[in-house]
Amino acid sequence: MVAELRRLLIEPNRLADLDGNGCLVLSDDERHYLRRVLRLRAGAAVAVVDGRGHLWEGCLQEEGQLLLPGSCTTTTPASTPQLGLAIALVRRGMDDVMRMACELGVDCIQPLQATRCTPQADYKPERWQLILKEAVEQCERLWMPQLLPLASTEDWWTMPNSSETLAIATTRLEGLTALEPWLRRQTPGDNRIWLAIGPEGGWDPEEQAQALREGWSPISLNEDILRSSTAAIAGVVTLSSWRRQLLNSSEAMSLKPFKFRPGRRG
Repeated sequence: MVAELRRLLIEPNRLADLDGNGCLVLSDDERHYLRRVLRLRAGAAVAVVDGRGHLWEGCLQEEGQLLLPGSCTTTTPASTPQLGLAIALVRRGMDDVMRMACELGVDCIQPLQATRCTPQADYKPERWQLILKEAVEQCERLWMPQLLPLASTEDWWTMPNSSETLAIATTRLEGLTALEPWLRRQTPGDNRIWLAIGPEGGWDPEEQAQALREGWSPISLNEDILRSSTAAIAGVVTLSSWRRQLLNSSEAMSLKPFKFRPGRRG
């Protein structure tokens, strides 16, 4: 059985500025977390991740420092295809969306200012960055999701590049395809797949029409109407499951034994 190793997410620039002895000076909050919350003593092992696929196994020191090895212990490439969640600001539930999207493997989050967002809708990027940081530490991810600045839907529909695959969740169109079968028809690759979720009042008709003109595919997440926060997580679960199946299929193909078939002699 592998013992649990507590983790800290440290910004890459801080890890690049270690002193000559490989010691990382901890902030007051980090020292409080390790010593008072986790009750770790000097000599305890602590994992450090930089949110960019690297992990170090450090050792807690008496002076409120972490002693890190000269090179990282683990390096993991980013998962492909990348999963992106674009979600209109909502009045309640954004904190949970950020946390659960991170835990489920989303790589990029785009907050949107939609036409029908309520004036009370939250936009708290500093708080959300902290939530994402804590979620990375808790679920043992090596890659930190990227939180993009707030964008209006009018601008956002055209921002993804031509290699990215685009889906917009909606409810008011006839003959909508569910997200899961729609994903099965996509060609996997190194591109990013975006799922856009609207506000509590739904997409404005002109706003939705613009998205469709720009190449976003309308999809359905459920037969019933979901809250925006529920729709976001339901969509992310489907995206994450689809990518995991792709990965498992790819690994199975790489392990498939090669069968030698003798040819005829000329």
